[in-house]
This record gives sequence, structure tokens and C-alpha cells, in this order.
Amino acid sequence: MFSKHPPSLAQLGLLLLCAVWLLPGLVGHAPWKGGDGEHFVALWLWQQSGMPLQALPPLYNWVASATAWLTSPMLALADGARLASGLFVALALLFTARAAHALYGAESRWAAVLTLLGCVGLLVRGHELNANTAQFAAAAMMLAGVAGLPQGGRNGWVLGSGAVLMLLAGGAAEAALFLGLAALLPLLLDEYRNPAARRGLVWGIGGALALGAAWLAFLGTQRIPLPAALNLGRWLAPAGLNPSYYLGILGWYAWPAWPLAAWAVYRARRQWRTPGVLLPLLVLLGLLLLYAFAAHPGEEQGLILLPPLALLGAAGLPSVRRGAANALLWFGVMLFGFIGLVFWVYWGAHDLGSPARLAARLTKLGMTHVGELRPWALALGGVVTLIWIGFLVRVQRSPLRPILVWTAGMTFIWALLLALFQAPLDRRLSYASVAAELVARVPAGACIQTHEVRSQQRLLLAYHSGRLLAPADVGCDWLLVETRRRGVEPHVSASWIKQWEGARPGDRSDRFHLYARH
Repeated sequence: MFSKHPPSLAQLGLLLLCAVWLLPGLVGHAPWKGGDGEHFVALWLWQQSGMPLQALPPLYNWVASATAWLTSPMLALADGARLASGLFVALALLFTARAAHALYGAESRWAAVLTLLGCVGLLVRGHELNANTAQFAAAAMMLAGVAGLPQGGRNGWVLGSGAVLMLLAGGAAEAALFLGLAALLPLLLDEYRNPAARRGLVWGIGGALALGAAWLAFLGTQRIPLPAALNLGRWLAPAGLNPSYYLGILGWYAWPAWPLAAWAVYRARRQWRTPGVLLPLLVLLGLLLLYAFAAHPGEEQGLILLPPLALLGAAGLPSVRRGAANALLWFGVMLFGFIGLVFWVYWGAHDLGSPARLAARLTKLGMTHVGELRPWALALGGVVTLIWIGFLVRVQRSPLRPILVWTAGMTFIWALLLALFQAPLDRRLSYASVAAELVARVPAGACIQTHEVRSQQRLLLAYHSGRLLAPADVGCDWLLVETRRRGVEPHVSASWIKQWEGARPGDRSDRFHLYARH
């Protein structure tokens, strides 16, 4: 993956760790409430409408549609589409490793990859349908291109290609930021003044501008406004500004990358004018400044902040003092060991009904089939736990060990969670159970008009049930009403007779009421 030479056994183990981190959670469940469902609805609408160019930005939808089509004989639409997120995360890992190689040497590649994978904020957002993973990969690609400019002009093509992908992913402002910083580096660093760096810079920026202009010109022929083509709506809603949002979440979102990055910057405080410190630091500060003006910021967009932090973390990791390194190592062992123990206690309550009070609590929270043993979950969870314990026993001393143990622990709890609880969580977090009630009561081909049903829920119910759910009164013989407070009965005319009332398992507020015309 990162070397032209045959991989050693240790490298194969690290590649396996990356695969185990990536794959669980991408398939095997319906779109869940939240970001996963939101992005699936957008993709499904895009496909249902014939994939029009007006559905911008297109890159994630293109790739998700391709992965869904390629895997359609084996996987459901949501599962196949979700593979696109895994593909983009894998690309981000690859180009982060390339950037670390260019900045710090070959031995730092795995440090950067493990630091990036260990970031808490990436764990969930990298496993759901998430269009921002396309920007995440494009950012890592541009970082690798800029970092490699002094070594050869061909890295200019990496920079330019990353900028075009960023534009197609809806990050025109981010692409402009990266290109502007690349153009600024020759004024700050001697390494970027050699002929190879100049040639690569010209090819990279020139190619990006030419291809970007061609894409925008094409969109212009389709009568798509420039603000839509550049995704400027992200910056045109001042009422939703929260300038300190990303600084506020980085404490947990980028753990443990940010303490390692802070240490690297502190260590280089007297020799900060080097590519390995200045480039990722400028990118990070530039993005934070840019996102201070983002309307309605969210965790998903914060993924793009992680590659520069991972690079700085890789620079700081080898020089971390033994006490701090051991503290990170043992904190990871104890934290993830405790979380794993909690998961097993909850599994006992769910599958064995013991402890009884916790089992009753799970039933009250909407978990179904409590008290029914699932042998496959037990076997898979046991294998995951034994592998993690075996890893801790055999892991050897090295500068990578603290971050390796942390990232392996993150992978362990994620894999254990899904091994023990993916099916119960799927029933709890998806709308498949509500859709099943509609299928059981509404004849095939009949339409259902809706009232107060939010767009995402309406479309997910239509996808799962195969029934037409209209957003307004269009003369249907069935009516679906959503209420958002417990005990509230909807006001409908006497011409409707209630057929069913219910909600997702454990949902105490949002309830659905199905009526048939009298």
C-alpha cells in the first residue's frame, strides 16, 4: 500500500488493522436516523430523478452510485452506496501516508495513518453515508501534492487532481485555500524554490484552474448558477454562523492527534520554518479561519481538519517522552478495556436477560428480542475480544506502540459493538419497522398522503415500504400523520378511521398514526 518493496509481516498486520477498522459498519444495516439517513435520502432522490446535474456537488453521488451498482447483486442499495465512504477514507489514508513520507521520511508513514485512524471523530463519520468523506480524501490528496512538490514536478498533478476532486466534492473554497497556500510557500520556504517545485506548482495550479474552468463552463451551459456550481450556499447564511464551533469540538474530535500535534509544534518552536511544521500548520489554521464563516457547521465537515493534524501528530510522535507515551498507551488499554467490558455486560442483559434490571431497561428503551440468545453474535464478539487481548500480549516496544495500541483499541470497540449489537441497533435506529407496518396494512400500489411527516422520514419510509408517500393531499385513500410529543392525538376529520399507531422501537416522542378513508 505504501511501499514498492514486498511488505513485511508487520506491514501486513498494519494493513489488516486498517481493513478491520474500515469494513465493519459499512454494510449490513439500513440507513440509520441522522446523517446516514440524510445522505441516503439525497442519493436516492438523485437516482430517482435520473441523476441531474442540478444535484450538486456530484462526486460522492457518482462514486456511491457506482459502488452500489457494482455490488447490487450482493448488497442492498444503502450498503453498496456506503462503500463509497470506505473508499474515500482509504484514499485519505493513502495520501496522508504519502504526505508524511514527503515531509518526514518513509518511517513516518504508518505513524500518520495510525494517528488519523485513531481520531475519535472519524470513527462514526467515516462509516456512514457521508458526502464529506469525498472532501476528506481530496484534502489529503492536495496535502500530499503540496508536500511532494520539492521532490518532483509530478506531484503538481497530484495537487491539481486533488483540487479538481475537491471542486467536484463541493469544496471550491477549500480548493482555493490549498492552491493559495501552495502559491505562498515559495515565499516562506527555501525548499519550494527549486526548479522541480516551481514546475510542479505551475502544472498543479494551472491544471486545476483549467479543468475547474472547463467544469464550470459546462455547468454554465446547463444553466446552473455559479453560486450553486461553487456550493456557495455554505457561506451565505450569516444567521447560522458559529465561528468557534470547530475549536470547541477538536478537543475530543481530533483526540489523540491534537496533543501530539501540539507537542510537535512546541518542539519546533525555534525551527518552525520547515515544510513538516509550516505546511500542515498553515493548512490547519487556514481551514479553521475559513470555517469560522461556515453556515451551520457540523461534525461531518470537520473531517477535513484531521489530515493536517495527523501529519503534525506523526512528526511529534517519535519525540514524545516516555512518560507521556506510556500514559497514552495505558489510558487506551484501560479505556477500551472498560468499554469492552460494558459492551459484554449489555450483551448479557440483551441476550441472556441478566442482570434483569438492565434487561428491563433495554426493553424500555426499545430493544427488541431481549432474552433471546444469538450464538453468532456471541461467537463473533468472542473472537474480536480474543484477538484484541492477543494483540496486547504480543505488541512490541517501538515509537509507534502508543498510537498503535490506541488505534487498535478504537478498532476493537467498534468491531465489538457491531459484532454484538448491529442487528438490535439496526432495528432501533432505522425506519424499517415502521415501513413494515405500512406494508402490512396498505395495499401495494396504494398511495399514502402525509401530514407533519418530515421529509427525511417520509422518503425513508417510501424507500423501505415501496409505497408512494405524498407530501400533501393528493386524493389518497390513506393518511399518515406524525406527532412529536407524547400523548398528543392528531386532529383529523371524521372521514378518516385510524388503522395503526406506533413508532420506531424506543422512540418516545415521534409517533406515526395511519388512517384509512372512511
